[in-house]
Amino acid sequence: MRVPGGVPALLAVICVLCTTCGCLDASSPPSDGGTATGGGITPIDQPETSEACTLTEALAELDLLGAEGGLNVTGTSVHQVLGAGVDSDGRAASWALGLADGEEVRWLTFGAMGWREISLRAPLPAEEVNITDILSPEELLAMKEGVLQPVMAGLDADTVDIALAEGVYTVTVRSNAGMETLAFRADTGEVVV
Repeated sequence: MRVPGGVPALLAVICVLCTTCGCLDASSPPSDGGTATGGGITPIDQPETSEACTLTEALAELDLLGAEGGLNVTGTSVHQVLGAGVDSDGRAASWALGLADGEEVRWLTFGAMGWREISLRAPLPAEEVNITDILSPEELLAMKEGVLQPVMAGLDADTVDIALAEGVYTVTVRSNAGMETLAFRADTGEVVV
């Protein structure tokens, strides 16, 4: 049996209960101590979001996370590095690492929420990337600023995407005006034709 007006009546009862419990009451401004006085919704400090960072900074965070018992990458080897939204200082909105862990492929991403392992069925390049034997993305971008800036200006782009695999950095400049890709040796920065 259906009661006429049952749904609006149920919603009204829920609103009344929430209001009397303080769930819908406006919170009062925080006092000097940073806590709310009175009733209402109490603000909760959210974790600080990371700003764009260099690959060097992101890898330092990964080392720290591993030391604290977080993501364990011991015994893995880097086969691919991806950077999205990389500015001219080498700071990216996000980084991704393609790792070989024995026969298993693992992908880690670094962004506003820190390092996360993601599920991605993508093959890895065969050659390992030795991060210590190559130019960092920030070093490459500084070294190749004279080559990249005219392309970025021509396409009205502020950032680039970077892929590192098999000893080559691929730098992609894209915008609504178009796209251009340049390749550089990871160890010397020489242009790859």
